[in-house]
Amino acid sequence: MSHPLSPDDIAALQSAVDWWADAGVEALPPLPEETRPQPQARQAPQRREPQQTSREQRQTASPAAAQAAGYGALPDQYGAAMARAANDIEALKAALGDYNGCPLKATARNLVFARGNPQAKVMLVGEAPGRDEDAEGKPFVGEAGQLLDKMLAAIGLDETSAYITNLVFWRPPGNRKPTDQEVEACTPFTARHIELIKPDALVLVGGLSTQTLLGAKQGITALRGKWTDYKCEDGTSIPTLPIFHPAFLIRRPQEKAKAWADLLSLKGKLGG
Repeated sequence: MSHPLSPDDIAALQSAVDWWADAGVEALPPLPEETRPQPQARQAPQRREPQQTSREQRQTASPAAAQAAGYGALPDQYGAAMARAANDIEALKAALGDYNGCPLKATARNLVFARGNPQAKVMLVGEAPGRDEDAEGKPFVGEAGQLLDKMLAAIGLDETSAYITNLVFWRPPGNRKPTDQEVEACTPFTARHIELIKPDALVLVGGLSTQTLLGAKQGITALRGKWTDYKCEDGTSIPTLPIFHPAFLIRRPQEKAKAWADLLSLKGKLGG
């Protein structure tokens, strides 16, 4: 049973939509009829014009507005159950297509799932899609992705011998960092993704994926280059290597020597 939104709800939703547009979201799904502001609502004194709303307030309003539009309404346990029920990669991708538990789905153009060979020995898990990834529906295809491809090629890997995905499957508006809620909504699917691929080596690209999947509190600078084990829900242990995100290396090229050392460590682990 649906309930009409109050003028405050409508104002918050419109403010969030305006912010999404300002943040670089190219296209938004149509709002349900009942959530579209009517002339009376736009003239109501409760409405806050976008220029009167601070950036922090708009960021706070975005997840709530997405929930009002029908996203982010599923309890976490439903996402976990949907992920566990997927018996292969295609079923997992289909489950994500049906899942509305992550508010980012309301603002993204495409689900960004994976690219590469699911039979490969090495699986890489990045952080979240950016503008180019959102447009193409594939991870790591922008500037950072091109650098990642060059890094992999340097040790003899490409899309036929590596499988690449992200921790979060939809682009955060303006390429901001995903919130804890957004990460938690996606993590059961990422965990199941890893469990289904069962690579010989798992590479966590960047601090967010490393801290989330390993439950680590240290930053990527302290964790990179150190092999550890990722524990799957079925009890499988997978050798895991955290590395710098290529976007970080673009900003700080002086760290590329450390990244190269990590790549050589990965090559050695794969028997190369």
